[in-house]
Amino acid sequence: MKNAFKKWRVWLIAIVLTVVGIATPFIIFVITLNLDNTSPFMYPYLLIAFAAIYLLIGFIWGDLHTANYRRKTKNWDDKLPPEIKESAWSRHLPFYLAAISVFSVFMVFEIMYWIMGHYPFL
Repeated sequence: MKNAFKKWRVWLIAIVLTVVGIATPFIIFVITLNLDNTSPFMYPYLLIAFAAIYLLIGFIWGDLHTANYRRKTKNWDDKLPPEIKESAWSRHLPFYLAAISVFSVFMVFEIMYWIMGHYPFL
């Protein structure tokens, strides 16, 4: 797991996923704001959805990798080799980092809501 933190591809994918997860709700908010709706789009709830989706994809993506290895080698009960564990963590980690980042942005907005009584930009 520690070696997965050292790979630049993991960090690059995590940053791209974080930007997509944070920017998409704001883009949808701006689009719906310009449509003259009576109630603006509540974008913070979409941040939670992105965080949940990232957690789900991260878990499934790495688990499919280990399951594929076990299916190919018919190694159902023994421990996984370290290189398979590392490659699985390299698949899990970008999604987990992006989910943590998006959720932390949601928590900042939620704290601002508790203090101000409304979400930022609404």
